[in-house]
Amino acid sequence: MRDISLNSINLLSKKILFIDGLSRSGKSMIGPVLGSFNKTYPMQHQNLMDNLFQLLQINQVSKNVCKSLINIFLNENIYYLNLSRGVNFRPEDNSSVLKDKNYKLFIKNLTKKEGDQVIKQIKRDKNLPIFQSHDLLSVVDLLEITIPDFRMIHILRNPIDNIFSFYSKYNQRYKGKKYDIDNPRFFSLAFKSKNKLVPYYALKNPDYFLKLNNLEKVTFYYLKILEKLQKKYLNFKNKNKIKIIRFDDFIQKPYQVIKKLENFLKLKKSSYTKISCKIEKVPRKIDNGSRERKFRFIKKSINKKMFERLNKKIILNEKNKLF
Repeated sequence: MRDISLNSINLLSKKILFIDGLSRSGKSMIGPVLGSFNKTYPMQHQNLMDNLFQLLQINQVSKNVCKSLINIFLNENIYYLNLSRGVNFRPEDNSSVLKDKNYKLFIKNLTKKEGDQVIKQIKRDKNLPIFQSHDLLSVVDLLEITIPDFRMIHILRNPIDNIFSFYSKYNQRYKGKKYDIDNPRFFSLAFKSKNKLVPYYALKNPDYFLKLNNLEKVTFYYLKILEKLQKKYLNFKNKNKIKIIRFDDFIQKPYQVIKKLENFLKLKKSSYTKISCKIEKVPRKIDNGSRERKFRFIKKSINKKMFERLNKKIILNEKNKLF
């Protein structure tokens, strides 16, 4: 087959914002607050870009294919969003448009006619698209090649809280299921090994990973990806495109962090921002007693070597030296 260059017209003319972080790092809390800013769309979930960039990194897809598919996805996503087609109206979800500053508009747009006039409106409004992402900082070099004008807010949560939160949700879902290949609720990029699902981050040592208990699997993920994030961030030249936000800082002093985010994005909060903060229950205090109990549980439940690696990250986090 002769080489044919894929191409897709780019509907979006300005930057795209990613709310990034490890699983259960607090993205779903901060995302709606950012979506309350003026000139923004509500935060949206996506898995396509997360998975495509990981596939690109292991040479399972070409840069040309990756860029074209992402461009098509973004065009379709923003076009549909302006028609309220395929948007989230589930009232309890963090990505629900019913929690957005423009929720009445999304309801009105259910009867809006589609066509080129929608594209003209998109280009006229120039609102900032906001997508939640998982671990994109670990492939930030590839992200920059594909979407040069991206911005990223990376959420950094205390390792103890992050791991325990992920484990609590993860253990409930996968307890006794042992990564069966026919489990349709496994939405992350995974590969088949001995009729079991192996996440992409455990591809090099699947046998070891599958033998771990569920808390060790979560800790394995945390350490593997965090170390990759640290390395990529250290070597990334255009750090002005990335803002690292500590979860603890945001929940205790949200408006100080919001001011930093306004400066980073060159956008202003709206009158709805206070309402969004109230919905997300910030500001609030940190429960140090609960964190200590989680720490003891993790220490006794994972193998010694893994705990020693994790404890080094905990100490660095306390000194604010992870990044």
